[in-house]
Amino acid sequence: MVSELSKFWFCILTPENYEVVKKELVWGVTSRHRNKIMQVEPGDRLVMYVIGEKRIKGIYEAVSKPYEDETEIFHGGVYPYRVKLRQVKESEKGIDIRELVPELELFKRKDAKWAGVLRGRAMIEITEKDYKTIEKKLR
Repeated sequence: MVSELSKFWFCILTPENYEVVKKELVWGVTSRHRNKIMQVEPGDRLVMYVIGEKRIKGIYEAVSKPYEDETEIFHGGVYPYRVKLRQVKESEKGIDIRELVPELELFKRKDAKWAGVLRGRAMIEITEKDYKTIEKKLR
């Protein structure tokens, strides 16, 4: 159950690392994004956006506080700052993000440059309204 204290996160990852998230039930980021993941608390919801596919594929709940682990499980790097997860909702097909751009507050620009907000980011805090829009459409 989402509490009124929960935060909502839009997490950006590759198809290969989404497979790791599903299998290992862990989300990780590099030291560059350490400050962001350190804000995650148990009960927060993480929306998984798979770049390349341009699809939201799953929603997970944080079940641990952030921690550091150098075990190599991810593709393309160690991503040592991590949080343990529980799957809330998953869709093999997912939702094409371009269908949601007009509805989400995350994207100020609704034109072809909407993706600029994601560039260089691993995770972005989103509003509860955006989270509920995504959750409702993810089947």
